[in-house]
Amino acid sequence: MSYKSIPHLFFEACERYQKTEAVLVKTDGHYSPYSHRFFAQRVKTFGRGLMAMGLKPKQHFAILSETRFDWAVADLGILSAGGVSVPIYDTLTPKEIRYILHDSESVGVIVSNMDQFEKVQSIKADLPQLIHVIVMDPAESLGDAKSMKAVEILGSDTDNEAALEARIEAIDRQQLMTLIYTSGTTGDPKGVMLSHHNLLSNIEGVIDAVPYTEADIHLAHLPLSHVLERMSGFYLMICAGVTIAYAESMATIRDNLLEVRPTVMVSVPRLFEKIYAGIHDAVKSGSFIKRTMFKWATSVARDAVPYFVAGKPLPGLLATKYKMADKAVFAKVRDRTGGRLRYLISGGAPLSKEIGEFFLGIGIKILEGYGLTETSPVLCVNRPDKNKPGTVGPAIPNVEIKFADDGEILAKGPNVMMGYYNNPKATAESIVDGWFHTGDIGVMDDDGFVRITDRKKEIIVTSGGKNIAPQPIENALKLSPLIENAILIGDRRNYVTALIVPPWETVAQWAPQHQWPTDPLTLCAHAGFRKAITDEIAFRLKDFARYEKVKKFEILPDPLSVINGELTPSLKIRRKIINQRYAQTIEQLYAESE
Repeated sequence: MSYKSIPHLFFEACERYQKTEAVLVKTDGHYSPYSHRFFAQRVKTFGRGLMAMGLKPKQHFAILSETRFDWAVADLGILSAGGVSVPIYDTLTPKEIRYILHDSESVGVIVSNMDQFEKVQSIKADLPQLIHVIVMDPAESLGDAKSMKAVEILGSDTDNEAALEARIEAIDRQQLMTLIYTSGTTGDPKGVMLSHHNLLSNIEGVIDAVPYTEADIHLAHLPLSHVLERMSGFYLMICAGVTIAYAESMATIRDNLLEVRPTVMVSVPRLFEKIYAGIHDAVKSGSFIKRTMFKWATSVARDAVPYFVAGKPLPGLLATKYKMADKAVFAKVRDRTGGRLRYLISGGAPLSKEIGEFFLGIGIKILEGYGLTETSPVLCVNRPDKNKPGTVGPAIPNVEIKFADDGEILAKGPNVMMGYYNNPKATAESIVDGWFHTGDIGVMDDDGFVRITDRKKEIIVTSGGKNIAPQPIENALKLSPLIENAILIGDRRNYVTALIVPPWETVAQWAPQHQWPTDPLTLCAHAGFRKAITDEIAFRLKDFARYEKVKKFEILPDPLSVINGELTPSLKIRRKIINQRYAQTIEQLYAESE
């Protein structure tokens, strides 16, 4: 498998597979199929339309949209016209969007709807280089902007098909393909430069490690602005001939799972945490018989996991019990995901070992992987036939991994970025002698499976000199049905505290069973609720060292959100923002003792 560019891969795949159901899009209440032929035609006409509008090779063109079929057409159209696509999360503020459009020197932007159009209009005067604005879902009046349909019509009416083919042929594998701006957990985001070669080599490495077939169906629901969905859930799926179904939104994911019944998916730990919590909530509110049956079945699953990890058949009695548990419990849980999942890829953040083992035990393989935007993104991934929950698997075939003296993971391979756009200083700090410094701390076992222990910059050093990795502790706390998010505090302090965010929607449903109020602000101070949280923290952290245990906590009455800046668009915690926003609350946790 050797492609010159992403457009070359796309058009070759359309020609090779020629499926009538290449893409599934929900319209008017049901999923409608679109063929490879239709997909390719839209990409060509949109690319030709951009050329007719004046887009030159290697110019930068942004996409500000949620995940949808039009996003895929826009991206491939830009690339086919020889341009560089710049994805922007639709959750960003006008100020953040202005920064990216200015820094990337984008000559145009494609937005999904009028809300995003208004954001761009509010900052357009500050961006003299921004010439073109295109809207996927237009209203009647767009001023100087164009609708996406109008651009496609312009392309089909312009005699430039041969010119488009020439541009595709002229793309060099090593040239810049996309600028992806990091989420910016600290400071302004940096523009990661990825070439066609970077993405193609990652596709080649992953498809060798985790095979797909043209009979597979993938449910796309993560932001395509994130490199994980873009590579693993878009380009890789096209390469393998997998049908791509687009979820309506993250809010409708449960319904879409049942409608599409996917066989493969790419997702993030947050989805699995919610499914896990939902299953346990349903059992908790069920009958005594239901709770007893679930408890027995999950104990059977736990006994089976070591055999699944080792790739060995279950012994006689355990095999019999597992078959009974599967029929009575596990199959019903799998039915809630559509019942056809072969495996799921998890990335973007660490997945709790307990959750990984739970799903593996009930017959759903979650293959946790690891990577960064700067590595296109995959460095490591578990395999369908060799899956160790609690690890991110071994390196993919064309990637090398080693460890610095302090445990930092270093990576080398054809997927490592070209550098940061207009930032040679940051590039030189990140790539030393060809090795990319990930900023993550980890270890490798005898089988070559990597385990991530924490982010290097997030290590907490207490005033007593103890080094504490917050992520394992936070992940343990999030296993509690009472805790949706936990933020560990303690750097340069004499003990560890935490900010706790309950799953307020769920809590409101069952709080009356305990005669508790349902209002979050009132619940935060309620003695019974606080006692329940205290007990959960003690139980979840019972196996951690004494200095790692949470001594005090405070409950936050509002969920963390992307809009408020507390989470990145890829749902990572922005610790700096949270520490600033809740500085007074944090100081109160330490006031008496310090």
